[in-house]
Amino acid sequence: MYSLFAPTRAELRRRRTRRWLRIGQVAGLLALVGLLGATLFRAESRLVVRAARDLFAERRVLEQRGPLEAAAAESGVDIYLLAGLMISESSGRPGAVSNKGALGLFQLMPATAQWRAERMGLPAPTPAELLEDAELNARLGANNLAWLLRRYDEDVERALVAYNAGPGRLKAFESAAGGWEQWRAERRASGESEIFAYVDRVLRYADGFRRHGLFDDESGASSDS
Repeated sequence: MYSLFAPTRAELRRRRTRRWLRIGQVAGLLALVGLLGATLFRAESRLVVRAARDLFAERRVLEQRGPLEAAAAESGVDIYLLAGLMISESSGRPGAVSNKGALGLFQLMPATAQWRAERMGLPAPTPAELLEDAELNARLGANNLAWLLRRYDEDVERALVAYNAGPGRLKAFESAAGGWEQWRAERRASGESEIFAYVDRVLRYADGFRRHGLFDDESGASSDS
């Protein structure tokens, strides 16, 4: 028997539509939750991988304590700054070679290493020596950084930029921008400077080593270089 209250076909279609819309909303919400979960998982995984990589790199740097102490004592450069530079340049790997030909713990270009060796009264190092003699590489790297610090009036940030980019490139950057402060402000404001990301990484590692007191004060290093 036909009921006056029986839903019409149009009403049934509307009900089915609303039901499918609710199902779609729930499915979309579940998909969003799953996507957020996967994103968080990937982010956490990257953090875990990065933390593990940093831990191994820090251990390798600590294994180079002897060369670091010798280099700090000879150059007068803060040992923590040298440790931060080493981990940023090579992750503490003596045999590291960059795609540009930089060698060893402090990623020295052969020409730079030969120049600093000459200034120190040392024989010109071979590429093999820069890779195999950790203390020699550390001494030359520290001597180069000490020279840059003197050149830039102990401005650590500026010296690190020059260590990474080279004094010649830094001079060109400054000239184009109207000076160091102008160029620095522009690059900092951009938020996309690989050079300043490098500088911040060196200083962050240096501060981390310092907070944990991983190198004592008997190394001969100056803490305010």
